[in-house]
Amino acid sequence: MSGWRRQIKLSYSLGQLGRSTLLGTTSLGIRSVIQAAYLLIVSRWLGAEGYGLFAGSVALVILGAPLANWGSSILLTRYIAQDRKKSRALWATALMQTGTIGSLLVVGTLAFTTLVLQERLALGSMLLIAVSELILLPAAHAATSQCYALERLYASAVSICLVPLGRILIVIGTVSSEFTGNPENAAAAHFIGSALGLLAATALVTRIDGLPAWRSRLPFRDAIRQGSGYALSNAVNTGYQEIDKILMLQLLGPAVAGPYIVAFRIASIFTLPISALISATLPRLMIQKGVANTLRTYRMVQLVALGYGALAGTAMLITAPIVPYLFGSDYAKATEYLSLLAPWPILFALHQCLATKLTASDHQYFRTTVETIGFLSAAALNILLLPQIGETASAFSLLATEAMISIMLWIFINKKKNTTL
Repeated sequence: MSGWRRQIKLSYSLGQLGRSTLLGTTSLGIRSVIQAAYLLIVSRWLGAEGYGLFAGSVALVILGAPLANWGSSILLTRYIAQDRKKSRALWATALMQTGTIGSLLVVGTLAFTTLVLQERLALGSMLLIAVSELILLPAAHAATSQCYALERLYASAVSICLVPLGRILIVIGTVSSEFTGNPENAAAAHFIGSALGLLAATALVTRIDGLPAWRSRLPFRDAIRQGSGYALSNAVNTGYQEIDKILMLQLLGPAVAGPYIVAFRIASIFTLPISALISATLPRLMIQKGVANTLRTYRMVQLVALGYGALAGTAMLITAPIVPYLFGSDYAKATEYLSLLAPWPILFALHQCLATKLTASDHQYFRTTVETIGFLSAAALNILLLPQIGETASAFSLLATEAMISIMLWIFINKKKNTTL
């Protein structure tokens, strides 16, 4: 291929990636506004102690959520990038894995909650939260991955907002109907909103790609085997961010956990555009694997992610003082926690860029190993430090874990610098 043709192809690819990222960032921006409003309404409705118990219970369930679809979202991207005719079969595969694995996780979560935890919701409320986070939300995420893999950008932008939209609509209706602000009512609203969001996401995928091809889906055993590395990586990648909240709830109580969880959820909203960039980049890197100019695409993405991370950290410092005015005096300490978390977006951006490079170059198992070490380190740091220095230990543990993971990934990539991405 002549030089000018290669340049046109690269320019088109980067332009499409830019459009994907812009649209993904816009959709996640809308989603972040919805989630911020949901956080504001629920935290004020429940109060610091009630919100701490509710959010800590959700955090426990979130630990298992990435296992629910057992890596099928990545399998969707990989298979459909190779052959789009397999899309409906992969959609059926994702739904089957989510329903089966998610149900097992629900049972396991309820057993663990009943037998081990002291600070916990009633069993019925935990069941509603577990089904929401381990079956309904992962199935909706699979719908979004299907749209991403098919490069249906507008559909994916809509799909990613549907569950948060369903949740906030039901919560607004619940609060306006003057239901008592307690974790049990919050759990019921959470479940109904998640179900509505999944129904809408399923209808969207059916409209653009048709019904799932159940008879053509991957054999369950093969899908589990192929998805294992991705599932474990996703679990530890989420787990190191959530384990501190579970431990804080058990060791320090819901009244202490509430303000910190609010601060963390605000910080996580600031990282959503980084997630959008990574979601738009991974399918493109998989398609371009082995193409000479792929490294240029990756470097551009890394530069944008790190630049945004620095801006997001600055915005968190500016936002921190107004948190008590928005959420109420119960959350005054959230200002301190949000300020402590200000370096997190840039560390998160570096971690995700390096990890995405490994996934795209078929080094997923090393990524999983490193992130597992990070998860165990975060848990150990919180167990050791929370009783000694209090809730600020969680912020320091998160930052230390992100830095450690990034350093280990960077060392591995530099040793493998001759690998073509």
